[in-house]
Order: sequence, then C-alpha cells, then structure tokens
Amino acid sequence: MSSNLFKKRLLVSSMAVVLGSSLSIPTFAADDAADEGETVVITGIRGSLKEALNKKRFSNAVVDSISAEDIGKFPDRNIAESLQRIPGVAISRNFAGEGGSVSIRGTNPELTLVTMNGNAVSSTGWFSQGRARRSFDMDLLPPEIVAGVDVYKSPMASLDEGGVGGTVSIRTRKPLDLDPNTVFLSAETQNNSISDGSGSGFTGMYSWKNDQDTFGAMISYSTLETVGRAHKAENYMDDGWAGAGIAEFNQTRQRDVIDFTIEFSPSDSVSMNLHVLDIDLDANNTNQNYLIIAGGLDDDLNGDGVITGAEVGYNRDAFNASVSGTTDFGPTKGFALNGTRTGGPSDDTNSRNAAMDSKVVAYEINIEQDSYTVNAKIGKSEASGGDGGNYNAGWKSNNANQSIIFDMRGDDAMLLQPVNTDASNHSEYVWDAGSVTAQYRFDEETFAQADLDHEVEWGPVSNIKAGLKVRDHEFKTYSDKWAFDATFGDNITKESFADGTFDHSGVGLLAGSPTDIARINGDQLRAYYDAHKTTETRQNNTFGLIQEDITAAYVQADFSGDDFAGNVGIRYVQTDVSADYYVVNDLVTENSDYVDWLPSFNISINLSDDVILRGSAAKVISRPNYSFMNPAASVNTVTQTITRGSVALDPYRATQSDIGVEWYFNDESLFSVTLFNKDIRSFIAPGANTSTEVVGGVAYQSITPGQGLGGQIEGAEIQYQQQLGDFGWSANMTFADGYGLQEVNGQVTELPLAGMSDFSYNLSAYYENDVVSTRLAYTFREDFIAESTGIGGNTSWDAHGFLDANVTWHATENLDVSLEATNITEESTTQRFATGFKAMRLAAQNGRNIYFKVSYRM
Repeated sequence: MSSNLFKKRLLVSSMAVVLGSSLSIPTFAADDAADEGETVVITGIRGSLKEALNKKRFSNAVVDSISAEDIGKFPDRNIAESLQRIPGVAISRNFAGEGGSVSIRGTNPELTLVTMNGNAVSSTGWFSQGRARRSFDMDLLPPEIVAGVDVYKSPMASLDEGGVGGTVSIRTRKPLDLDPNTVFLSAETQNNSISDGSGSGFTGMYSWKNDQDTFGAMISYSTLETVGRAHKAENYMDDGWAGAGIAEFNQTRQRDVIDFTIEFSPSDSVSMNLHVLDIDLDANNTNQNYLIIAGGLDDDLNGDGVITGAEVGYNRDAFNASVSGTTDFGPTKGFALNGTRTGGPSDDTNSRNAAMDSKVVAYEINIEQDSYTVNAKIGKSEASGGDGGNYNAGWKSNNANQSIIFDMRGDDAMLLQPVNTDASNHSEYVWDAGSVTAQYRFDEETFAQADLDHEVEWGPVSNIKAGLKVRDHEFKTYSDKWAFDATFGDNITKESFADGTFDHSGVGLLAGSPTDIARINGDQLRAYYDAHKTTETRQNNTFGLIQEDITAAYVQADFSGDDFAGNVGIRYVQTDVSADYYVVNDLVTENSDYVDWLPSFNISINLSDDVILRGSAAKVISRPNYSFMNPAASVNTVTQTITRGSVALDPYRATQSDIGVEWYFNDESLFSVTLFNKDIRSFIAPGANTSTEVVGGVAYQSITPGQGLGGQIEGAEIQYQQQLGDFGWSANMTFADGYGLQEVNGQVTELPLAGMSDFSYNLSAYYENDVVSTRLAYTFREDFIAESTGIGGNTSWDAHGFLDANVTWHATENLDVSLEATNITEESTTQRFATGFKAMRLAAQNGRNIYFKVSYRM
C-alpha cells in the first residue's frame, strides 16, 4: 500500500476518533462497570464472545481476549487460529497448515511475547532449518487446558517486558474454579486431503475439590496424532546455491501433554497453587526433493588452492555450458533459468528424528489483607529438542542419455521435466551419498518474583503496585557428525526402503513435471543408518551456550474516577548476557549487558454509557532470538554459508502509542476504531554483514546479523461484532504501513519489515441454539516478508486467505458431536525471492484438514 493512500485512510480514521470523542452524553461510574463485568452469564460461542467483550471493555489497557466458558468450548481447536479473529493479529500456518506463530500489528512473530500464567514457556522448536526463537508455538497446547487468552497490545509496568509487537498471555484452568468431580473426555480423528493416512487423538480431564472449596486437584492428559503433508515446488535457481525441486514433506506428529494443578486456600486471605505441565512432541519427518542442481562442487578451477569468486559453491559457468536453448539468466547469480540441461536429476532425501520436550513447574502463593495483596511465584521451565539427526541420502539414475527440460521464470509455476528416466521407479534410483548431522538444543529458565498491590486513597489513585522479578535463562546448542562402517551404502536403492509414491498435487508445477515420484520410508532409512553408525563426533564450532541474567523491578499506579480509569508506571530491566563458544578448540566467552527504563501509560475515558475513548503510550523491548546471539558457526553445506550471531547486539526497542474509540451499542455488540504507531529505535537485520571465509579450501559466505538504524510502523484497526437472536457475526480489518532503515553499501535504505502485511481482515459468522452451533470463519492477509519454510532465509509471501468451518451437535446435555474443517478451499501459499528476481521461489499445498470429534463432560 502506498504511503499517500495509507495517510488518507489514517486521516479518515482520525476524523472518526475526533467526532466520537466530541459526543456530549452522560458518563457512567467505573465501579458500576466493574460490577457489570463480574455478573456476565455465559454459554456457548455467544457466551465466550460476550465474556471476551467484557474483558476488553473493562480493562485498564489495550487488550483483546478469547474465553472458553466451559472445558472443550474453546472457539477453535487451535489457540493460534482463535487469536487470528482478534484485530491486529495475523498468524503463520506452519505444520500441516495449522496455526502456530502470531504476529501483532505488523511485527515479526519473534517480537510477540507468549506467557503462561505470567511466565515464559521454554521451547526449542523442531524444524532443523528454523531459527532458534524465543516464541512458543501455540499449536503445542491442547485447548482443553486453557481457560482464556489475553492479547495485550499496550504494556503495563506490571507485565513482563519482551513484546514489541504485544504480549499473548495464556491462562490455564484451576480446580477451585470448577465444579467438584468435573469430568471431560473427548476422542477425535483427522483426515488430510493430500495424505493417505489419518490422525487421531484423545483427551481426558478430571477435577476435584472438597466441600469447603479449600483444596482441589486437577489432572488432564491429551494425546494427539496429527498427519501433516506439504507438496512443494521449490525454485532456488537464483539463490546461494542453484537448484530446484519437486518436494514432499511427510510428517505424522505425536503430541502428548500432561497438565496437573493442585490448589489450596486454607482461608479467605490465603491461596496457593502448584502447576506442572509436560509436553512431549515426536516430530519425526521426511522431506524428499526431486532436483535439478547446477552441477557439483568444483575442485579449484584456477589451481590456486582456494575456491573463490565464480568457483564458490556450484559453478555457474559449468552449469550454463551444459544447458542449451537458454534465453534468460538469474539477475543475481547468473544461472540459466530455462532450457535443456544434459544430465539426470538428483533425488535428495532428508529424514529427521525431530523431537521436543517442554516442562513447566510453577508454585504461586497469594495473600490478601484489608488493604494490600502480596503475590509470589517461583518456577522453572525447560525444554530439549532439535532435529535429533538429519539423515541425508542422495539417489541417482544410471540410465543413459538423460536430460532435464526446465523453466524457472514463472510467476506461479515452474517446469522440471526429466527425459529418459522414470521418477516413480524405486529400483532405478541407486544410493549416491549419505550423511548424518544431529542438531541438539536446550532451553531453560528459572524465575522468582514478588508483587505487592496496596490500596490507597490518593485522590484518583486507588492502587499502588510494585514488584521484583529475577530470571536465569540458559540456551545451549551443538551438533554431532556421524561416521559409518565400510559397508554403509553398499548395494542399496530406493527399492530397499520403498513406500509407494507421493502423488504430488501439482501445486507450482507446469504440465510435463512429474508428480508420481518414488517415496521411501523414512523410519526404515533411519534404522539402516543407525545400524551402520560407528562414531558420533561433537562439532566444536557449532557449540554455543548463551546465558542471560535478567533483573526487573516496577512500580505502577492504578487510577480511576467517575468517568475514567487507567494506570501509569515504569519498569526497570537489567540484562546481563554471556556466550561461550569455541574458536578452533579453545572455549572462549563474550559478555554484554544493557539496561532499559520502560515507562507506560494507559487510560480509558467513558464518553457515555456505551462509548469509551482509550489511549496508551509506552516504551517496549524484545530481546534478539538465540540464533542472532549465538557466536557459534551454523554451517550449511548446501547453500555454502556460515551463519553466526553476537551477544553484543542491542535488543529491539520501540516507543509506541495508540488511541481508539469503542462503541458498545448493546451488551453483545461492538464497533471500534484504533490508531497505532510504533517508532522503532533499534532492530536487528538478519544477514546484514557478509564476508568470505575459507574452510577446507572452499570459500563459504559468512553471514552475521547487524543493527538496523530504526524504523516506523503505523496503522489502524477497525472491529465490528454484533449478536442478533441466535445469529452473530464479527469482522475486523487492520491497515499497517512501515519500514526499517538499514545501511547497505554505505547508503541508508528503507527496507520492508518482516511479518508486516499492509492489509489483513477476518470475517466470522455463527448460528447457535440449544441443539446446534455452527461457525464459519475466513481470514486474509496481504503479502509480507517472513522466514521461508524451505531452505531458509526470508522470502516474500503472496497474499492468501483461509476458510474454516465448525458444526457442533449438542446431542445431550453432556455429549457433543462436532465436525470441523480447516482450509476448506485447499488454499496454497506462494513465496517469492525477496529482492530483485520476483519469480516463484516456493509454492506449497498443505491440503484440507477435517476433524471429527466426540466430547463428554460431567
């Protein structure tokens, strides 16, 4: 969207705010509002929406909420997919097209802080090519254990720092809030339209409390097997390595979750709880890619002992000489983009033992006296995981007179047509090469905090809050390389591990490209490699240990009057960072530290009984992800790159503000307009610094992040929600415009910000009565920059939209039967080269998912 068009839209929205704030109508008391918020009666979809509306209406900050008024009644089967119904929120559909990471108001998902009961949840991720992020993917949580989710777009001093975009605060259930002997059971099945398998799951929950409501215990167990597929067309012909392929990502993911809570309230003034959460994820996956590759590594063309310049990686001149009929070459790397190449395709398999285990143990005590409340928490969150071993196998056909007709110039599709070889013939493709490198990650945080809330009568100030929190965070990563016995790879073909063929959907492919390609069984391949393994050697250059000691303190004043309420405060944060890593065989340490003062202000003014003017201003930070901080080398032999980070990087810093008008035209309806601005003082630019580094006679491109020079995001949110009898509907739109400043070749340049779509919207409609409830939802976002789901790095994603639906039959008072479908239209996603060459880089189809679920509650 052009800057002028955006400013015109912003002006119109500003006029609406001014007109709304000039209304001269009676006001209402804040205390009356609080009472009204506490007496809401809720049932079903309608009840959940009403509870969320009241949470927003009576909050002292800019916050949107999602609530579940009963176990199993969360609006969506995935928390992230529910969050996308909130204005200003966009999600990335990651595994199997299922919602995972969350972007708020046009910021990178890495700038969204996710907490559970006020504290971070450790996570390592499982995708081998993904960055080591701080964010937590919400598809890992069963919605049954979640009581509600709050999205804070404006901070308060009492909230943990870390969300430049915003904070997603997840609240889990507690036994004293439930009826005694509450039972919930559910069973479900899943079908994916491009998979020949199916998934299944079971959840059980039991909650008990004594007759005095002083002691309770709740336990839940959830197991879910999810079938995920991605059919892809991948074009890297103008990337660091030149190649393209027809790929299938194949994963059946197993998630097991145990959630346990004990709650004890010996008196009206004292309560405490112990919460234990264990998430065990088995994410084994196999990715197969039928490839054209621009030749092999050269052996030093000019004989000077070092591969540099045109010799780096895959040799352009040698490849182009093997191609006839070329009319276009890549603008960056100069490789042929079309023609007929002499030689056969390469068939590449990468199978991974990916896994993640995440645990949380937290103890909380709350003491209430006449004029003050003291809350204290201690706890620990830890996670371990990684790819567990990337089992690589290369296959080739020995047929004579092979060639490949190819065309990589298309906006939406590519051609890769092999000649004199049968892609579906397992026995034709013999083993050519193989290796295993295993990546491991560990993430751990120990925390302790104490908060005081003291009632005062200082004019409009009603409460003074103060608190102290200390965190000890540690992130560790390293890789091991395997060696094998002398018989490894002898006399094997794809037939040795045959698993039928993958019937590629054809997404991103032109006619003539094969879609029936011989598939291998990843479990069998990994078992074969395991049987021939002899040693496993730590790669010292990949070892990195990052430690953060964080101390935070805050003071906050809550104020209110007859027609206004809000808070003002300041948060002090000191972060001490160190990183241990190897230089050759010597372990060295780097240190850094930084201090931030983070003031915040929130106010809501009741312009009338049903109109609220709301505003906020604050300074915010987000710490760099661990990949950006880790000085250890991450070596990619495919792209011939070495990526490093640095603990000397400053965090993302921004000053933000917003102002909005909310019109609650009845108890269940809302129309609102909000304007927001984020003045970004510092951000991190991945890949800002590059150089050449020679390793083993091969010149790799060394890449490190740099500090951006600042930037800006401004935008507007419009929200509409209404209930009419048994029907209800909602819509929201978000406009955003922004840029980041970065120095490139001595010139300060405006660059697009990762995660920002100029325009996004969500539409939802539902019908509900005592027998049935139905919901139809559509979400859309315009193009944006984000991390690729392919070989890595940032790419430009095309605009896309997803249509989801749910029908639930309330068979009895206790029994529900539901049918849900996501991505009904089987929308595919397309990624493009972020700069220069605008052809399709990757197209992916995840298929339609249909879930059938039966649930019982008592």
